[in-house]
Amino acid sequence: MFPILKKIISIIIAFFTLLFSGADLGEEIRYIPYDQDVTFVSLSADELPVTEEEKTACRTWYEENVLHAVQDGKAPAYDFSVNGKPLSMQLSDWQSSVSPAAENRKNGETSIITLTNEKAGLQATVEATLYIEKATCEWTVSLQNIGENRSAVISGFKAINCTLPVDGTDVYFSRGSASNAEDFTMLHTDCSVFPLNVSAQDGRATTEFLPYFNLNGESGGIVLAFGWSGLWKASFKACNNGISVVSGQKNLIGYLEAGESVRTPLVSLTFYNNENPVKGFNVFRSWIMDCVYPDNVPTVQNNMDILFVSNTRTAAEIFYDLDHFDNSKAPYIDNYWMDAGWYAGCGNDWADGVGNWQTSETRFPGGIKAIADYAAEYDKGIVLWYEPERLTSNSYLYSVGSQHENWIVDLDPEADFNQTVMWNLGNEEACAFLSDYISASLIENGVAIYRQDFNFNPTEFWQHLDKKAYGGRIGFAENHYITGLYNYLDALFDAVPGLVMDNCASGGRRLDLEMTRRSVPMWRSDYNCDQTLPDLLDATQAHTYGLSFWLPVSGTFINFDTEYGMRSSIMPILQVPMAAPESALTSYRAEREAQMLNFFPLAFGGTDPEKITAMQYGDETAGCALIYAHEEHEADSFTVYFSGLQTDAVYSVTDADTPDTTVQFTGEELMAGAYAVSFPEGRKAVVLNYTLAD
Repeated sequence: MFPILKKIISIIIAFFTLLFSGADLGEEIRYIPYDQDVTFVSLSADELPVTEEEKTACRTWYEENVLHAVQDGKAPAYDFSVNGKPLSMQLSDWQSSVSPAAENRKNGETSIITLTNEKAGLQATVEATLYIEKATCEWTVSLQNIGENRSAVISGFKAINCTLPVDGTDVYFSRGSASNAEDFTMLHTDCSVFPLNVSAQDGRATTEFLPYFNLNGESGGIVLAFGWSGLWKASFKACNNGISVVSGQKNLIGYLEAGESVRTPLVSLTFYNNENPVKGFNVFRSWIMDCVYPDNVPTVQNNMDILFVSNTRTAAEIFYDLDHFDNSKAPYIDNYWMDAGWYAGCGNDWADGVGNWQTSETRFPGGIKAIADYAAEYDKGIVLWYEPERLTSNSYLYSVGSQHENWIVDLDPEADFNQTVMWNLGNEEACAFLSDYISASLIENGVAIYRQDFNFNPTEFWQHLDKKAYGGRIGFAENHYITGLYNYLDALFDAVPGLVMDNCASGGRRLDLEMTRRSVPMWRSDYNCDQTLPDLLDATQAHTYGLSFWLPVSGTFINFDTEYGMRSSIMPILQVPMAAPESALTSYRAEREAQMLNFFPLAFGGTDPEKITAMQYGDETAGCALIYAHEEHEADSFTVYFSGLQTDAVYSVTDADTPDTTVQFTGEELMAGAYAVSFPEGRKAVVLNYTLAD
């Protein structure tokens, strides 16, 4: 379909959606006219590095709109209103200062901007960082009542409220993780006529959409990302000078008590000067790898399942299996994976005991530490599952929390057995208690990788707590809770040096920027929970393809029964069963390493049995292409349009099915489609490797 015709159709759909929904343009509209048949074109190695022009554009925009905006009498990129009056209309009431932060963010230059309004008794603090080598900047705004009385009403607290200099209206964004085959699907839309309104409906942030957006124009663009693990919303609208962007916590309005503070989501902007949006995706990925992920983030890793959702398995059984494990596979295992069900209080269901983070003594008389010590003898660690924010009414944490006001949120305290009681991380004392309790458990159990799950929607609990603890102020329970979540996690990392966090949240439902700063998703979608799904392998490929636009590291369960299954499971982190053959652990490690480098989308087939999914990873010296022909594919062959190569260099290309046969082409030829893959009938996975020729 021609691009102009697509735009006309999307405009007509949007118009009638508005007409029949009864909504006006000021209301949030959940319907989004978008295109998910999104294709991309090649770009060369010369186009990938961050240029001096991109660095200058980022620095100039950052200094003018964030760092020195208020000092220069200009409305900053963020905003808030006091008694309905926006910051931009009261700049003269705020004294501004800028100072270096006590500690810089990783590979960045961090500053603290302080805005003080003595008359209103308010102080805004902006933590802002410039990552000049990645042409990226970020900021977070906190607003505190420094007076002795209640403040005026705060509203319109926006993490970003400005026009970004993008000479176009193309927006690329992605579905979230809702345990579907369509998880992480790339979407594209044009916001030139109606605003594009995107928001989280599930309080776990990334169930509906990922908070990452590539705003692309004719001469370049900006990748915009948010860090908020709750309810966020964003609006994009084309205007004369670029794209107007407004985003923040979905709902927040109310006064501040003396000493109380609230904060915005984290915002980042990555600048790029190239009409090809793939340039922006890769600069953003590079920033994530080098500046956002924790220093000890796992890369290529095999974690062996020794306890997966089992309420009966004992230490004796685990030790027996480990003692009889094929030692030839042992060097390729990094950690032993123990999922839900290891703790006291488990009944017929693994969820019965949440809130009891003591080891079941009858099943593990030596504690989990005995298994961790066994693992350490073979230079391996332990992955251990927790769900600290949810507890049952017969748990230890419930008995403790119920003795303190607002430590827990129980929507039905009269129920005999309530599976959805929430520990209130927004209460500072409750948050500190939980961090001490879980830290002690991690140390006692010898945990190397802390697996944090989160299996319920907290929105109803936050709304209840707004009324009960915050005098009806809207969104305050959520704001304090999410702030407490980050404080809780940071306390764990401080207490347990070297700790790594696996971010689960029902499989990929908290993949925002703040959580990415602390963790990686080793289990990115619960769609992989059912290994019998007929489209599972095609969906696994699609998930890898979709998430790779934004996050280089993710994982799930390996499918090793067939070659197609193994090749569909190529990704950095794998959960492997004890029965997996050695070949499943040792194969495709170079390809998995390449996934931390550049990503080039070649073709997206989703789970359509007649289509092909293809993707490339690597840099200008080496990498791989993964090509998947689905069960009923109609094409006899697929032409691979490589990207990111040196045009004049000669490359050797090898098909994993014929490793002794190598063909050579120049980078220019490969990017022009010189190499084609032939397919037999039925589904087929092809792995191509390329390197610079000697």
